[in-house]
Amino acid sequence: MAIKVGTVFNYLQLPNVSKFAFVINKRQDGTFIQKGLFVYTKSSEGFLIGIIEEIVLLNEYFTDALTIKAFNNNDNPNILKGLFPSEDFEFAIAVVKCLGLIKFRDKDMKEIERVQRMSYPASPGKGVYIVEEDILNKFLGFDIKFGLNLGQVKVTNSEALINMNRLLNKHFAILSISGGGKSYLTSVLIEELLTRNKDFGTPSIILLDVHGEYLYLKDIPEFKDKVKIQDISYFQIGIPKLSAYSFKKYQEQISTVQLRELSKYIKKLRKERIKKNQYTLNDIIEEIENESDGNKSTKQALIGWLSELERLFLFGSQENPSLDKVVNNQEITIFNFQKEISIRKKQIIVDYICYRLFDLRRKNNIPPFLLVVEEAHQFCPEAAHSKALSKPIIEMLAREGRKFMACLCLISQRPKKLSTTALSQCNSKLVLNIKNPYDLKHLMDSSEAITKEYASMISSLGVGEMLLMGNAVNYPVFIDVRKRRYKSKSEEISLAQFCLNWQKKELK
Repeated sequence: MAIKVGTVFNYLQLPNVSKFAFVINKRQDGTFIQKGLFVYTKSSEGFLIGIIEEIVLLNEYFTDALTIKAFNNNDNPNILKGLFPSEDFEFAIAVVKCLGLIKFRDKDMKEIERVQRMSYPASPGKGVYIVEEDILNKFLGFDIKFGLNLGQVKVTNSEALINMNRLLNKHFAILSISGGGKSYLTSVLIEELLTRNKDFGTPSIILLDVHGEYLYLKDIPEFKDKVKIQDISYFQIGIPKLSAYSFKKYQEQISTVQLRELSKYIKKLRKERIKKNQYTLNDIIEEIENESDGNKSTKQALIGWLSELERLFLFGSQENPSLDKVVNNQEITIFNFQKEISIRKKQIIVDYICYRLFDLRRKNNIPPFLLVVEEAHQFCPEAAHSKALSKPIIEMLAREGRKFMACLCLISQRPKKLSTTALSQCNSKLVLNIKNPYDLKHLMDSSEAITKEYASMISSLGVGEMLLMGNAVNYPVFIDVRKRRYKSKSEEISLAQFCLNWQKKELK
């Protein structure tokens, strides 16, 4: 049975097409009316659903300064209350933002046929009711059977069961200040994907872990066979898989003439080693040095550029790990960047991983995957002067990955420094607390759904609260992120305790 909470009335210039106001009933049978509650009323077009965005408390007795003065100066307030029963004239007004017009298939209002925009205001005098949970779930677009449980909808406390296809397939971004709960939310999402029923269909997860925050997953017994850790200290790019153009990407100073010469040496090595097809950077350098013909300055320049790449200790005769073997449905492969400090080296690795995965997926050699990029502003920056090797391929994944079931998740604490091209292609955004006005403006520029009103709400969110908007849901919704089932032991150690336990390592 629908719970009536008030009656629509004329307040200021309301109701109009986008908003209406109602007087809140004094007795709600235990129902607490508050900001963020979803309500509906019947208009001439059908059932109009909205969300309470403001509550105003009015009392006619206290609109006059003389009344307030008499009230404050009276020694016995009980006598004054007997003469002037002010409490009886106190009433609350709720201002509702209209979200949509519901058309039901049946008279019992259990099955939604469609949701459309309003073209006529709510009718004064009509009752206002709380939206029932099953209707609200359908209205917001939650997936009750197969959805990912990310937490609870604020105020209503109903479970936020997000449809995996809608969230992942058109890419999404997790954005917040440092300490706002990005890693926590990502861990919740990983838990949902790894524990999801196999019959529902779940992609592989590849996580680029910059700070080693997710390594605890390998110690969880339930995930024993689902988590693989790859330390990038042992990462190796297979030289035979690279064309001459790839070397120019990693070493921009290589000229067109040098590139043509390099291509000649690579073709020669491939022809000589057609059976094994294994050679290293040193082999290419030796081939150039042993070549008697050719321009000497071109050869010396090539040797210099290739030697510099060799000193990165990233290139070998074969790929390690073999990326076509680490991608499996409902498993996660974590690339641990914790020990690496060189941004250039990290960008080369990220570029190679992204390019190879996308290429393998287009050829259908690996199953659909979700690529999670931590600290995405490092690998796909916005500013033109801060070039990143990995920026073009991440933007390409954002633009074209959806067609090949190559899903992308960008995580960043500085949206302003993140590529607008990549961010605008993330159709869903999970936004936690962001206070920097420049970051908020960048968010509004990259997404039409984020208005000034939502930007002000985002800046006041607490830890564990998020705004979910975009393709994943029909309407923006505020969610309290659920508690994680598994925690890292290191998170339970306080700063003071860590200081007490710390011991200096002896230099060898």
